[in-house]
Amino acid sequence: MTGSDRSGADETPHVLLLEDDDSLRRLLRQKLEASGYETTALADGRECWAYLSTEEPPDLVLLDVMVPGLDGFRLLGRIRNDDRLEDVPVVVVSARAREEDVLEGYDLGADDYVTKPFSPSALVARIRQLLS
Repeated sequence: MTGSDRSGADETPHVLLLEDDDSLRRLLRQKLEASGYETTALADGRECWAYLSTEEPPDLVLLDVMVPGLDGFRLLGRIRNDDRLEDVPVVVVSARAREEDVLEGYDLGADDYVTKPFSPSALVARIRQLLS
């Protein structure tokens, strides 16, 4: 069975969200949950890595770059170098919109890179596409 196979139609996809801005984290969590996703929302990169290291891998990770603890790019590198997590889709969501930042995200293995500000509805559509 591959990671994209679902054992049951009632299984809710799990999204791990790393965002240090409280209001944006709450907004994204509400939008994701209203769209049918189980969501774990964290604000610190080290806390996120601890979660990824000890819990069942999520179906997708939404990753802000500029967060306390362990920045999103370093975290993305760790995800892509971990056998348990290497195939989990990662969407970088960042205010770092310079071309070199976007390219760094893709070079590190991001599946998508969304720059702030963005439409939460469009982000959910991108997530749906990645998980289909």
